[in-house]
Amino acid sequence: MKITPSSLTLNQLFGSANEQFVIPSYQRRYSWRERQIFELIEDIDLLEDGDVHLLGSIVCLTGDHTAGVNKLELVDGQQRLTTVCILLECLKQKFHSEGDATRAQELARLLTAQSYTGPAVPKVALDSIDREDFQHLVSSPQEVSLDTCGNRHLTGAFRTIRVWMSDCEVQDLAVFSYKLMNNAQIVRLDVSRSKDAFKLFETINNRGLKLSPTDIIKNFVLGNAARFGENDLDRARGAWAKIIALLDGVDTDAFFRYFLISTTSQRITMSHVVREFRRLFMNEVVEAEKLPDRHLYADEMEDDIQNENESEINIDDVPIQIDASARLSFEEFLGRLIASAKVFGQLILAKTGDGQIDRHLRNLRMIKAGQTYGFLMHLIVGNIERKTLLNVLKLTENFVLRRHICRERSNETEALFSRLCSVDPLDPVAAVRAAYRESCPTDEKFREEFTTAAFTSNIIDRARYCLEQLELLGHGKHDELAVLGSSDVHVEHIIPQKIKTKRAKEEFGDWVTYLGPNAESHHPKMVSRIGNLTLFAGQLNITASNNPFAAKKNAYKESSIRITNGLCQMSAFKFKHLVERSNSLAELAVKRWPAP
Repeated sequence: MKITPSSLTLNQLFGSANEQFVIPSYQRRYSWRERQIFELIEDIDLLEDGDVHLLGSIVCLTGDHTAGVNKLELVDGQQRLTTVCILLECLKQKFHSEGDATRAQELARLLTAQSYTGPAVPKVALDSIDREDFQHLVSSPQEVSLDTCGNRHLTGAFRTIRVWMSDCEVQDLAVFSYKLMNNAQIVRLDVSRSKDAFKLFETINNRGLKLSPTDIIKNFVLGNAARFGENDLDRARGAWAKIIALLDGVDTDAFFRYFLISTTSQRITMSHVVREFRRLFMNEVVEAEKLPDRHLYADEMEDDIQNENESEINIDDVPIQIDASARLSFEEFLGRLIASAKVFGQLILAKTGDGQIDRHLRNLRMIKAGQTYGFLMHLIVGNIERKTLLNVLKLTENFVLRRHICRERSNETEALFSRLCSVDPLDPVAAVRAAYRESCPTDEKFREEFTTAAFTSNIIDRARYCLEQLELLGHGKHDELAVLGSSDVHVEHIIPQKIKTKRAKEEFGDWVTYLGPNAESHHPKMVSRIGNLTLFAGQLNITASNNPFAAKKNAYKESSIRITNGLCQMSAFKFKHLVERSNSLAELAVKRWPAP
């Protein structure tokens, strides 16, 4: 591996007129937060005369030098270089608006690259999914709404820097600009071969810097693609760009975990995602058979297990067994990744384009049924028929809710769905029903647990889902079905969540007196039960009184949601009424979510 290192000031790094740093399409979105931006600003601002601030390193994949603009592919360092670029763009605009044409022109020169005869191009070119957002933000110096761009972090960076600059004197910004360009240094590592660039990235980032599993897997795939050949590297770059686009707005680390689960039919924890992806790749991709270090990944799991404390080993973390007949070409492997990424994005966002399927996916999301995603990915990528998928989704909805309500262990639930990834996607119903039946809580247990379950704030969407479904039970089409699912409808606590404070009494009435003896001790145990919850649209305005439920009834009377309007028939609502209503709703729950 031939590496050409250079320690450069930003003036020197950006000063070469015919070099352009390209952030390729396979790189993830910009993700720096306000804290990281201000840390960089403060590090530069606090520099004293002669001090130097090291920005870190960047890895550039260089080609043969030409007379035109030389494009350097940024393999590592895109986050910090993009931040520097944002700073310089904002400084340029600030100086221009303040009439300091000399400084504005100097920064404009550094922010462009140009050959002797060609047009000027941006010094840092985002060829990634952020390209349009970046161009829009650069051309819009005025306040930009966070909703106008796809990447809120990128929008936030421009806003943070522009707000900071608006509070600074122009002369102070001039000093800051000088320090940034002349006292901040970056180590540039130039590598001419693709496989060496990705290997260098791995070496640098294995030395203490915490990377996401997605970043490590991306570099692993592209690095090995470079070892296979230039055609495979181009194919991998294109595939990764598609994957990043398909997973926009989705947790990519979670995707790779569920991809491995769906592929191997085994439960895999997040801490083992990188390791198991490497093993899968090396054992399954045909081209990997010729790699001299392939055996290192095959043996990696055994070495790790020997070094771990035996009591900490999870039975689900045993080495994955790869079927030799399941070998794929590298191109086929990439195709499966793309297909899986497309499905995963649709699952998480509930946007398959099919209204019925999307409603079920929304329901699973409200239930917090993430354990099902690997299994559902397996079915959909395997071309399950629509009618069969709807059947499985209904069964799954009932099964997962019953297990959650009965507080069954979530890792056991995920292990079950991992095993189900081995079923035939074209004929899964019998096997799925049998597996669900074996692990489904009984009606008696479900009824009892539903009555006493605490729907706390972290699972309030689960309560909303239950109330929505019970509202629809036996009534066919709801008069305001479109309202259910709207952000205007929320879960309402009949007895408020707070009853003791002065403000609570002013807003909700004197519930402590109304509920009677031991109200304060009973309240925490009862307030989150299903019997105390209902659906309500809009703002609930009541007048404080010694009978606050009577005041609430007037608001409930106006609701067209039956489960809420029906509360008007009750003369009082104290803890005993809450328990009775919980029991009544539990009886309906057994009918609505039957065992398989």
